[in-house]
Amino acid sequence: MTQAPEIKVARLVLSLEQAMPLTSDVGITVTGMPAIESASIRSVVRSLENYRLRLPLHLPVADGHGIRRFKGREFVDVAPGEIVQVRQDATTGEYRATLPVESTASGPTLVLDPRTMLWGAEQMSIPGEIDNVMSARPHPDLTDHKPSMATEAAIEPGRLYEGRDDVFERRASRTVEIVARGISQFGPQHSAILRAELSATHRIFSDAGNGLAANYVEAGSIFQGYFGKHHALVRAQLADCLSRGEALSTEYQGPWGQDKFVGVKFDQDRRAWMYSIDFHGRFFISLNHLEEGNFAAVLGHEMLHTNRINRFKSVGPGALDFFYLDARMGNALDRPVPVYDIPERGVSEAIMQGGMTVAYLEGFTSDHSSFTNGVRDGLGLSGKLDVQAAVDLFNVIPSLRTWMASRNADSIIYAAKSMQALHQARTADSQLLIGLLES
Repeated sequence: MTQAPEIKVARLVLSLEQAMPLTSDVGITVTGMPAIESASIRSVVRSLENYRLRLPLHLPVADGHGIRRFKGREFVDVAPGEIVQVRQDATTGEYRATLPVESTASGPTLVLDPRTMLWGAEQMSIPGEIDNVMSARPHPDLTDHKPSMATEAAIEPGRLYEGRDDVFERRASRTVEIVARGISQFGPQHSAILRAELSATHRIFSDAGNGLAANYVEAGSIFQGYFGKHHALVRAQLADCLSRGEALSTEYQGPWGQDKFVGVKFDQDRRAWMYSIDFHGRFFISLNHLEEGNFAAVLGHEMLHTNRINRFKSVGPGALDFFYLDARMGNALDRPVPVYDIPERGVSEAIMQGGMTVAYLEGFTSDHSSFTNGVRDGLGLSGKLDVQAAVDLFNVIPSLRTWMASRNADSIIYAAKSMQALHQARTADSQLLIGLLES
């Protein structure tokens, strides 16, 4: 999941007063930033010229993701004493600078530098050198995205873990105890399970991609179950997601990926989670759930949330969590749930037929902003939607359901599992036929 859930034309520079109405009981006085600024600040925020605001004294402090929220609007710090209003793209999960008069953000994509908790334009916000690598003598190749074959053997376990005690670790530590940083610090049994599940995750994406390329007749019904009757419109997007997932699962098994797994001692509700704005691309793994099985799909789900990850060449698809697929909540849907070997397929099929309910969403979380924002952005609406209105729109507009499902992490990973099962079955049939012909 992208955010770790609770326990389950030139424009004038605008002031914050212009950005949103202020009631008389909020004592905030704001002005636009002056035209003259230091070269160091200007080099970071030059592309944000039309979006800059001076930080009001009483604006709420930033949360663990570096976001300040006030009256339904979101702001991020781009320099000391300076903020920019942002809007999250429901498709990619990225934050973009926006003006208050816009229903869709027009500014550049911004990313957080977790070391300073300042945001900057994507192309210049992340430094080339990461200075918190746990190594007394950095390897000469550490500035590359990936080591050469000649240097892979020289990389020692535990040297590459990045982000110790950063904002993401601190946020996780509020509710869980971190006991392992990197697979090498997991216990032998858990380490073996995690490595095996990582390999299984790779096979899910690889087999599903091969099955998609084979164009099996049965694939149409699988895709319709996960993406609705307009599934043909998102086939290319799905193929891209599978390709990215396969590449990512390879890199997570490589030397740069070994230390991107953080073990936590116990979590009642979460099997694994990650923070989509964590540039280190770490997965927090609940050790008490690791032996339950089916962890490959969990890892695949989390990989689909990623975007750019330091030291990786691959870039994730940035999928979101609009809704989850869980057969245990199937009775809360407004449609019968068909039974399949992969039960999530039946749940998805009921949802894609227009069977979503508020009760189903409530079974996972009380925060429905991801779902409502997805409906709003998918339809190009402005303003907020209450959850019932969003569910009603979702159920009556098939193309909206397809659009959201094609960007939904659970829909993608379980569609991949169903395609893997089909591909493996067809491959086994082919091998049996060849054996019979040769005998």
